[in-house]
Amino acid sequence: MSIAIKGGRVFQDGAFSELDILLSDGKIAKIGKNLSGDEHYDARGALVLPGLIDPHVHLREPGATQKEDFRTGSMAAIAGGFTTVMDMPNNPAPTTTPARLKEKMQLAKEKAICDVLFHFGATDGNFSDVKKSGAHSLKIYLGKTTGELYLRNPDSLEKHFAGFSGNFVFHASVAEGNEEAQIEKTCENIGRVGALSKKYKRKSHLAHASAKEEVAAAKKHGLNVETAPHYLFLSKKDAERLGKFGSVYPNLRSESVRNGLWGAIGSIDCIATDHAPHTLEDKEAGAHGFPGLETSLALMLQAYWGKKLKLEWIVSAMSEKPAEIFGLKKQGKIEKGFDGSITVLDLKKEWAVKGEELYTKCKWSPFEGRTLKGKARAVFRNGKLVFDDYVFL
Repeated sequence: MSIAIKGGRVFQDGAFSELDILLSDGKIAKIGKNLSGDEHYDARGALVLPGLIDPHVHLREPGATQKEDFRTGSMAAIAGGFTTVMDMPNNPAPTTTPARLKEKMQLAKEKAICDVLFHFGATDGNFSDVKKSGAHSLKIYLGKTTGELYLRNPDSLEKHFAGFSGNFVFHASVAEGNEEAQIEKTCENIGRVGALSKKYKRKSHLAHASAKEEVAAAKKHGLNVETAPHYLFLSKKDAERLGKFGSVYPNLRSESVRNGLWGAIGSIDCIATDHAPHTLEDKEAGAHGFPGLETSLALMLQAYWGKKLKLEWIVSAMSEKPAEIFGLKKQGKIEKGFDGSITVLDLKKEWAVKGEELYTKCKWSPFEGRTLKGKARAVFRNGKLVFDDYVFL
């Protein structure tokens, strides 16, 4: 069974062109003009993108499925235009052993409707487990987080660098002190990571940068760097307005810091959601984190409509660059032989964020009530149409 996606403006080689795409056996078989297949999909008036990739999500399963699970989280991903997400290790029983990683992989295989990859978690003592796991990437927390994932032993960081040759992902942020002190300490942590990355010739990636100083420090030391839309579109003023629903880690920053982050946007490699759903009761009790999979693309498109960003930069930062950073060799581009995971974008679709209408299990958003312009109309995963006309098939 093959399907031809016809009539859309296809993102290829950094630009948009009117082309057809033929999907067959889960892959991109041909790209060109006047292609035909067993079926066809009419993409006229829409943009055709490589399936988006989010390198930073918390899908909460196992152990906290009241917040999210692999089915609801992957539905939120697809509805937001993402065909691949990378899940973080800080579950109630963190992903720090091969057995826990295997359990997660099996659960995702049974329930997820997008591709889910996994970051393994580093602790002060699981050096041999990291090697046994076969993990592609290792998440290291240099700021406080749940349980054993926070590295407390100063020697542990270098031991992990010496023993693991895959991708490193760093939570370098701290929660202690005022805004200036938090940013300064985060930059110190980035410096430590940068020195060890150079010493051991490792690829390192900075998670959720929230200030231009963090971006500059990361680039100075050769790290890849991501930010999340909430640091670009929300500030301390919004946190005060939202109350306990404005709590996230790192904190929302002052307007001056937020504006400074926009000034550094050209140095940022990719956009990640840090999708971290909590129940309403969790938030009332002080939990940190926002859902973001279903609003991320549309929010970044507001920067396009506001002439802050080029459309090509947004697509690259949400597909091509994450694939490149994490070595996903058959994703992130529309090329022959690549995975047939495609997002069809209605650039002009206007919609209002309503938590009750979101697919995420938590059913709320810090962007509640905001009108956005741009939405994934259809999504193909591995050559199959799974989402069309803004609903699941």
